[in-house]
Amino acid sequence: MARRSMRLVEYGKPFQLTKEEVPTAPKGGAVVKTEYAGVCHSDVHSLDGDFRTLVPMQTVLGHEIAGTVHDIDLGADFKVGDRVAVYFHGGCGGCSRCEVGETTACLKDIKHWTGINKDGGFSDYAIIPDAKLLVRVPDTVAMDTACLLPCSGLTAYNAVCKMLPTVQDFAKHSADCAVLLVGAGGLGLWGIQFAKQLLPAGVRVISADVDNEKLAAAKEAGCDEVLLWGKDVDDDTAVAAAKKACGSLGAVVAAIDFVNVPATFGRIENILATGGMHVLVGLLGVGASGSVPLMMYVLGRHQMGSVLMGSLPQLKDLMALMAQGKVKPPPISHHPLDNVYDVLQDLKAGKVKGRAVVKL
Repeated sequence: MARRSMRLVEYGKPFQLTKEEVPTAPKGGAVVKTEYAGVCHSDVHSLDGDFRTLVPMQTVLGHEIAGTVHDIDLGADFKVGDRVAVYFHGGCGGCSRCEVGETTACLKDIKHWTGINKDGGFSDYAIIPDAKLLVRVPDTVAMDTACLLPCSGLTAYNAVCKMLPTVQDFAKHSADCAVLLVGAGGLGLWGIQFAKQLLPAGVRVISADVDNEKLAAAKEAGCDEVLLWGKDVDDDTAVAAAKKACGSLGAVVAAIDFVNVPATFGRIENILATGGMHVLVGLLGVGASGSVPLMMYVLGRHQMGSVLMGSLPQLKDLMALMAQGKVKPPPISHHPLDNVYDVLQDLKAGKVKGRAVVKL
């Protein structure tokens, strides 16, 4: 039996298909037979060399993984054949942060990141260094959905959780609150539904994007208002339209930027209510800078926070929420392993609606 893998051999170039022996589980770890692997914007950044200090050559990308346990170290709380999703952010496993599942904040700054600096899901089999990073997939959750949860789903979920206290506080004092989600791709569509599930009843969700088709998907996902921020829409027009959509407050109480480029950063700061929360998620700005007038930022009591995925306990909470059937995944397209490079190019060009996954 051979293991097919798509290996990174040159930044920005097609992967090299390799065939190797099927691996065995490391001590304390597992091998997952990949069923689906999500195709994420982070994979685009890895492929293009934006993370080259973190992503070495010959790595197998693909960090959104769901499949079945193929091999596992004795003593682990799983057995061969179990349906699992992979929390890909492994740490040292021993510090107090890792022990409670906050491995992205590992106190020893250890990064065992499956599909980033360790071989990932663009392969028939993925080696998982610690079986504690596996999360059971309930029978009511489809596996192509499950693979999306550890990254795009969890990131959107955590972003909504990040703004939740601020929104709850505003909602105590106003019956006319609105939040803004910038970007109506896969993360934005997740975010709309999580906002409807987690935020106080009556809080309106506004979605902004440059693409009318994506905004139509946002409406289907349950958002209350949409804003077209096309190339011909200047900042003043975009800000005025957003404030009008916000109702009596004339500003959003919180915003999540799933794009995060200088233009969206600046617009959000001009739309945000006094005391509002600005959550930064997207990586599309790469090395670009965003700026705010410092005195007005203080006088406006703006808050700002960033989100890198979420914790392992949050992923388990999210899996339980998905099992209830109250949240639907974004539209999902399936692709063979051989086509993963082309899918990444489509994603980079903004041609993917919802989320794309590799079916193995």
